[in-house]
Amino acid sequence: MTNTERQRCLQFTLKLAVEAGELLNSYSQKLYKKPLRLIQKGAAGLASEADLKSEDLVMKRIKQKYSGHTIVSEEDSFARKLKVKGPGSKDELIWLVDPLDGTNNFLNGLPFYCVSLALCKGNEVQVGVVHNPIIGETFYATKGGGAFLVRKFKGRKLTKRLRVSTVSRPLKDCLISTNLGSKRHNAELIRKFPEVRAFRRLGSAALELSYVAGRIRDAYWEYHLEPWDVAGCGLICLEAEAHVSDLTGQEFNPFSPGILAARSPLYEDLRVILTAASRE
Repeated sequence: MTNTERQRCLQFTLKLAVEAGELLNSYSQKLYKKPLRLIQKGAAGLASEADLKSEDLVMKRIKQKYSGHTIVSEEDSFARKLKVKGPGSKDELIWLVDPLDGTNNFLNGLPFYCVSLALCKGNEVQVGVVHNPIIGETFYATKGGGAFLVRKFKGRKLTKRLRVSTVSRPLKDCLISTNLGSKRHNAELIRKFPEVRAFRRLGSAALELSYVAGRIRDAYWEYHLEPWDVAGCGLICLEAEAHVSDLTGQEFNPFSPGILAARSPLYEDLRVILTAASRE
């Protein structure tokens, strides 16, 4: 894709994320009056009618604008029992869509959920947008075009370019995100983990990775995630000059199951710890 094509796609994606976010906020208001319809997905968690309506909106808009593109979306993939694989070719244009990342937060009234959208060409993410509608913050990036954060504050929109810190700090002073309560985690690793300032888990991988790019978190890792969880925010981290890879240190690929993102040199410290734990 050319830079011009990416910028046009970015503007479309930003508007779409905001539109879907407004829909989610309308359902959030409905929660104060009555529960939403839920779909139990077993090990994959749950979805609400808000997830489905947001997904319907996003997929409809993308099909209207980019009819020749492939769309891979969380709830649609679950409903059709699709096994999510990588692209069919290096030139295939694929949208990776999470219409509501942080469903449990959303249903419990926690203001940490988002719409996460990304367009990939093959394995390479070209455009990524992560929008938290209830806080009014939007992270976005284009390949080679940098990463940015837009926040609404007292009726104004404030925009800044994102770059992770290059200041070296010991691990004990770092704020790290990971899902400590998950069965996917190595309990022995957590018991032996070196001292950190604090572990935080917000319940939305897309936001937590974006917070690494925004210097709100020092690092994030997770063992098993889906492509729609990491595609947009992975690009945002890369364009903010964070180190991003799978848990073996291989180059970031949204179709790999695990992810590690951190500023340097913290990234290397964590990769050594996680690699050693995987061999035990």
